[in-house]
Amino acid sequence: MENDKIFKSVSLDLMAKVFTNSGEAILITDAQNRIVAANAAFTKLTGYNAEEVLGKDPKILSSGKTPLEVYQQMWKSLAERNSWEGELWDRRKSGEVYPKWLSISVIRDRDGRVTNYIGNFNDISERKASEERFLRLAYHDALTNLPNRLNLHERLEQTINMCKRCNSKFALMLIDLDRFKVINDTLGHHIGDLLLVEVARRLITSVRESDIVARLGGDEFVVVLTAIESPADAADVAGKIVQAVSAPYLISGNDLRSSPSIGICLYPDDAAEIGMLLKSGDVAMYHAKANGRGNYQFFTEEMNRAVMQRQSMESDLRTALERQQFVLHYQPQLDLNSGFLTGVEALIRWQHPTRGLVPPAEFIPIAEEMGLIVQLGSWVLREACTQLKQWQKTGLEGIRMSVNLSAIQFLDKDLVEHIQTILVETDLDANCLDLEVTESMSMSSPADTIAVMQVLAECGMTLSIDDFGTGYSSLAYLKLFPIHTLKIDRSFVKDIEIDTNDADICDVTVLLAHKMGLSVVAEGVETEAQLKFLLSIGCNRVQGYLISKPMPADQIMDFFNNYVPRNELGTVSLWSDQ
Repeated sequence: MENDKIFKSVSLDLMAKVFTNSGEAILITDAQNRIVAANAAFTKLTGYNAEEVLGKDPKILSSGKTPLEVYQQMWKSLAERNSWEGELWDRRKSGEVYPKWLSISVIRDRDGRVTNYIGNFNDISERKASEERFLRLAYHDALTNLPNRLNLHERLEQTINMCKRCNSKFALMLIDLDRFKVINDTLGHHIGDLLLVEVARRLITSVRESDIVARLGGDEFVVVLTAIESPADAADVAGKIVQAVSAPYLISGNDLRSSPSIGICLYPDDAAEIGMLLKSGDVAMYHAKANGRGNYQFFTEEMNRAVMQRQSMESDLRTALERQQFVLHYQPQLDLNSGFLTGVEALIRWQHPTRGLVPPAEFIPIAEEMGLIVQLGSWVLREACTQLKQWQKTGLEGIRMSVNLSAIQFLDKDLVEHIQTILVETDLDANCLDLEVTESMSMSSPADTIAVMQVLAECGMTLSIDDFGTGYSSLAYLKLFPIHTLKIDRSFVKDIEIDTNDADICDVTVLLAHKMGLSVVAEGVETEAQLKFLLSIGCNRVQGYLISKPMPADQIMDFFNNYVPRNELGTVSLWSDQ
């Protein structure tokens, strides 16, 4: 009995010494998880004295950085197994956040009730930093600090999974430096390494943060555009990379030149597996080298031709503006009430030196993407106003000119001032000019649209909503637009003879417009039956091949002077076959 007392006394004394002198922080809480004891190592590690934390919940140490799921798992393990260990992020008294490794044991009485929790923990910042250094060495290229082949494979797997979920595409570019071996062999590996580091920097600055730039080894790099809408997106970035990497390098006093040969493949069009993607990119890259180096090629020839044609179109567009290769054709508009021609719509054409007359649908979207549309739209406005004034001087009176405005052009803050300048310089009355904006464009920012329209209307110009019915108009906004005309899109006119839905849409559009005090122009009228129907529902004006195709300016005078009015009263009977 006496020995038991001595043993217990020695044990308690020993445990007290262990608790006091332990190099690990020790925290003891009661059954309600209130702190009842903390050792010196705890104070050294956290900055809190034991007196400051007694009676408090250990969550006062939490940094808020540890996921809630970790705590939930911790309490579940303590309840089921009486122990838990894992990593948490805590905050010292100074505010510094640090990672710790915590082991918790549950103490229960003879009846199984919890009496205490004992937690041992230490700072693992150095261990974490070592792990991160090891992972960086394992997953990153030591020279350029770019992701290496192993890292690239993991990130490509993530990108593929994301694209599968979102049904989207990405582009992979395999890039090889031209003439790198010559530089490396003649100037030494040190200069070659410095060149590779600079190439890596230029690649990073040529893409988005969400994209991937990796080094496979040697002078081979991979760029992954993690989300693209079309092959043209990849072509645009590849063009930037060619330009950036081909620029001169000044390295250790050496003026160096290199260029990238880039092979592009698309997921999932060209390949759906990482190995095949890299192989397809490699094939395309050698195709680029075979085509003179310093360029990019797509894996599929068909796509490659399409992108090359697009790039050629962009280059030719810039030249076309410089060399004034654009012309306007004018499509007459017929007034159904009088039977007379009362206006024309100016339609741009591109007089290409080898392709002939290129319609706007083929180049306007590209001009918008290139940022050329404002310059091009300005030319159209000036040319149309100049031409109308010239017709007026030669006796063609009472004709109004309709000109389309692009979305970018319409939102240009200098638009109003620019149009006023053109009207002054051409000596044209503002009331001779009708400006057309598309329905979808006008609804993209209704408040701004109304403000611009009001200023234009106050200057004396009229405004029309083009392609009405193809967008999503809000009648609440539509009634606030200071517009004069609604133009029914040709897609509704085309089948009004056979499609009752199209016929009803045209009928309702005319009724709505007239209720709002607006006139209606129908586009794309090609048959007498279409004309009769539009006349019967009260459409005000029409344009289309039945009246005339768009024609050059020098043909308009003769066409107007020789045009025989279809009728004078606008009655349905006079449009009959009798």
